[in-house]
Amino acid sequence: MDKTSSLVQSDLEQALQLLEQFCALVTEAQEITLHPPCNGPWAPYEQALHTLLEARRLALALAKGELSYDIKEKGTLAGALKNLQANLRHLTWQTQQVARGDFTQRVEFMGEFSVAFNEMVAQLDAMARELQTQQDELIRRNDSLILEVAERERAEAAEREQRELAEALQAAAMALNATLNYEEVLDIMLERIGDIVSYDSAVIMEVNGMQACVRRAKNYHHYGEAIEKRVLETCFDIPKTPNLFTMYTTLKPLVIPDVDQYPAWNRHKTGNPVRSWVGTPIYAHGQILAFFSLDKLEPNSYQEEHARKLEMFANHAALAMVNARLFQEIQRLAVTDTLTGLYNRRYFFERACQEFIRSCRYRHPLAIVMLDLDHFKAVNDTYGHPVGDLVLQVISRLVIQTVRKSDLVARFGGEEIILLLPETTLQAAESLAERLRQKIAAITIPANDHSISITASFGVCGGNPADCQLEPQRAIETLIEFADQALYQAKQGGRNQVRSLLPNFSKNLSV
Repeated sequence: MDKTSSLVQSDLEQALQLLEQFCALVTEAQEITLHPPCNGPWAPYEQALHTLLEARRLALALAKGELSYDIKEKGTLAGALKNLQANLRHLTWQTQQVARGDFTQRVEFMGEFSVAFNEMVAQLDAMARELQTQQDELIRRNDSLILEVAERERAEAAEREQRELAEALQAAAMALNATLNYEEVLDIMLERIGDIVSYDSAVIMEVNGMQACVRRAKNYHHYGEAIEKRVLETCFDIPKTPNLFTMYTTLKPLVIPDVDQYPAWNRHKTGNPVRSWVGTPIYAHGQILAFFSLDKLEPNSYQEEHARKLEMFANHAALAMVNARLFQEIQRLAVTDTLTGLYNRRYFFERACQEFIRSCRYRHPLAIVMLDLDHFKAVNDTYGHPVGDLVLQVISRLVIQTVRKSDLVARFGGEEIILLLPETTLQAAESLAERLRQKIAAITIPANDHSISITASFGVCGGNPADCQLEPQRAIETLIEFADQALYQAKQGGRNQVRSLLPNFSKNLSV
């Protein structure tokens, strides 16, 4: 073969090789490796194959969604693919922005795809808005539900608190109404107030005129014996005590959240460490009977709600105090002589029988003294019965001031006064009678521009009632008969004197 034929043959083989590689680049799925570069006139085609290979690789990367593949080849196909790659990169960024909630993104560079993308974003925007509206509504409803639940819980808590308060007030009222003993009422008030309003220490102050004196106190021993003793002995001048005076004039409770902020309260002066205080007047028919005073060690412990509860309890306490006082007064009137204030005859016999039984049991002495005002009828006839009543009242007070608290003094009838002296010998009774005689004789009673002097005669009877077999009522009656006999002897002996008889208890009270 000549040289020309050989060249033609070589070119044909290179052309076929290039054509095979081109077909492979277009049709084969596996990676294509180009043969060694050609020389001569086929070099431009070789370069075109390289460009096609890079374009193929970029196209395959794009088909897999890989947007980072970078080629440096130029040309129409490579440029179109690179433009597509750039568009897809931008579209990816826009999709990411949409995913972040930016529904303003729009695509204007990919034809029909742009239309579909933009419609999708618009629909997503509408759906997002709808979802946001629904979410806002759900949040609103949830907030409303939470508020409703909270209101219901508050209402239930308030109802429960009111029910517990009502139950505590009812229990306290039942306890207060269960007794007519005034001292027991005070004890129950102090005990029950803690069920209504808690406290660290508390007092009940009884009002008498413009004075408020502590009658009951609780828990002050925690602050020291000196403070407790001072509290129990305290009487307040109401006009000079601002918190009490405020309640006294307004008939309303008072709250001092922090006593350090109350100008009239000096903790350092009193030594009392309390910081928060609440009080209320206890009153009925416009008259203040007492004050409640509650303390707390922590400041701001008491608020208006505590004052309201305290006031409600005070209303029950006031009714109980009035009833107890009324019962106490009825009891006093039932056993008291209305003119002189001394015990009456019926109560004297009741108590005297009890004392006689006790004297018999313990073998203690017992004495009876009877006094009768001398010439008392002449006082009534001369000055009138009102003056006679005044004389009786003055003498009765003098007797009460002279005897012991344990002695029993009663108006026996008319101008006669009788004394029962427990654990008193006949000699001691005679001595007491003599002192009374001298005091009565020494006083003058002014009446109707006159000064009245009067004397009294005394009969004394007493001794040791050991082995006494008489019934108490008969024994007291017999003792009174002996005292009356001694009084008669004093009258017969010239009046204004003391006479006595000593009964023989062992022989059934014979002389």
